[in-house]
Amino acid sequence: MQSHNSFRLAGLALAVLLLPAPNYAKKLKFKRCTQPLPLQLKPFTNQPRRIDFLCGNTGCNKGPANDKQNAMKNNLCAPVKKITRVTLKTFGDLGDASTNEPSIPKGAPPPSRAKLANIVKLPNGAKLGEGKTVTFVGFVLDARHSNVDKDEPLTKGNGESVQCNLLGCAYNDIHITLAEDPKETALCRTVVAEIIPHYRPAAWNLFDSPDYTGFFKTHPVKITGQLFFDGSHVPCTKDGKAGLNPARENAKDFERLALWEIHPIYAIDVCKHANRSQCTVSDKHAWFPFTKLKSRLGLAAVTPTEKCKANTNDPKSACPGFGLRPGSPGRR
Repeated sequence: MQSHNSFRLAGLALAVLLLPAPNYAKKLKFKRCTQPLPLQLKPFTNQPRRIDFLCGNTGCNKGPANDKQNAMKNNLCAPVKKITRVTLKTFGDLGDASTNEPSIPKGAPPPSRAKLANIVKLPNGAKLGEGKTVTFVGFVLDARHSNVDKDEPLTKGNGESVQCNLLGCAYNDIHITLAEDPKETALCRTVVAEIIPHYRPAAWNLFDSPDYTGFFKTHPVKITGQLFFDGSHVPCTKDGKAGLNPARENAKDFERLALWEIHPIYAIDVCKHANRSQCTVSDKHAWFPFTKLKSRLGLAAVTPTEKCKANTNDPKSACPGFGLRPGSPGRR
């Protein structure tokens, strides 16, 4: 009983942290679009989180190319009137196109992202590339709050430049590894999707909860969001091995099919069925929003991962020049 109560208290603390920021931080640093937020984020258009008062769209400055890349990572403005369905093959084609583009460096953000916008031609003749909205159906192999230390989440680690190197789960992306086969063992046949912390619904912050792991192993998800190219990494080699990143002294990069991601995510839907063939994108009746999974599983509360039970309104940052004053929204 005591353990159950501790989970409920941890969840309550997280919910409080994710409530719209009170009077101590009145000036938003994160600039959203003039229109409402897209798709399932729309109800949260006027509900900024603590990070939205602390960190702007480009995060911690590391140079013009990185700033442009960070702005794309945080882009909640991609058009959603036309949504393109993508598959593992689509990501492979995108990867080949970006690898073969001479203007795109290896392991570093490109100075110009113009070539990424319409980098492949689909069978129907349409162009596809960065900034378009896409949807992918697959299985969650792994989900975790990235760049958060598992033992001392609020005091150790470097965070990520896109989120001003702030420490803690509430201030970092949720990294999701997706595969078309639920039993996939080759990470070089997986793709990445990310939930950013800006304007993040409280329910989404628990996407990596252990309470959902078992369900995700058997039920496909439909992830919709912006197509994004992460130039800071290198993809797997053609023979299915981790690529060596020249920008990081040829260190092994993490394994994935291509550098193209769904980032940020605009909508998360879960299939009612365990049979993949019953989970077609066009069948609206096969899907329900992830926010309803808690009630469908009959959970009174959802357990955060261990490292996400610790939270703070005054996060530490490894970003040079970033500082917080008591009672202020922060400064860089």
